[in-house]
Amino acid sequence: MISNRGPRERIRAANRRRHTIAFVLPILLILGIPAWFLFPPQDELRQADAVLVIAGASDGRHELGAQLIEDGISENFVVSNSAGPEDKVGYAHCNGDSKPASAAETWCMKSDPVTTTGEALAIDQLAKQEGWTSVVAVTNRPHNHRVRTNLERCTDLDYSVVSVDYLNITRTPYHLAREIAGYAKFWVTNPC
Repeated sequence: MISNRGPRERIRAANRRRHTIAFVLPILLILGIPAWFLFPPQDELRQADAVLVIAGASDGRHELGAQLIEDGISENFVVSNSAGPEDKVGYAHCNGDSKPASAAETWCMKSDPVTTTGEALAIDQLAKQEGWTSVVAVTNRPHNHRVRTNLERCTDLDYSVVSVDYLNITRTPYHLAREIAGYAKFWVTNPC
């Protein structure tokens, strides 16, 4: 097809497209990246060999993990607790008064390194020792995607990831920066 536009019109049209892209792309990135982290998919809950609570803030994840045990999702409760008694909430859930009553077994899992990747590697090792093939991981919303990536890349487990509903809006910039840096480190170092 032959264009009826002259060279000036084609240059102007090309410039308009570039300006539109230069305007729209940053907006999509500014809105899209936070939305990807803050509104992750929620897996459908199904029976699993273990419920794993990923270490982190006392944001309700331990309580949600214990509730999943009480709801019969699994009999095995694993709390990532590398800090031991210093992490009072995590330690209480795996070695204290807050352990779910219906758990057949409860573990305080220590990961090395103390990272999301370390947790994935530690649950993979524990699963092999116990003969498990599936796990439900519990974390917060911003961390959901990185937990998925680590479980997918570092384990052979069938996994699902659920997040607590609570989100501390004032800590959102911190969470976003931490997750972006964590992803960058994961992809650069390929730790699995």
